[in-house]
Amino acid sequence: MLSPDMGRQSMLAYGVADSAQLAILTKALKDYCARHPGLCRNERDREQIAQKVMSLFCQGIEDADELSAALERVG
Repeated sequence: MLSPDMGRQSMLAYGVADSAQLAILTKALKDYCARHPGLCRNERDREQIAQKVMSLFCQGIEDADELSAALERVG
């Protein structure tokens, strides 16, 4: 049986998100951009924010709402 952390560990090890993880990451990015349209003007802006989302996710923040809150703190 797989451990609960296996999903995050495999993403960290291989740099690949499964569909559930991708949905969480996408929601966090879209929510942030909806709240801060001036910070998400173009693809480069969104890519920089996405990198922050990925960094937070890799630190163990795996819930979309928690990711959104953490992203607000780090800007």
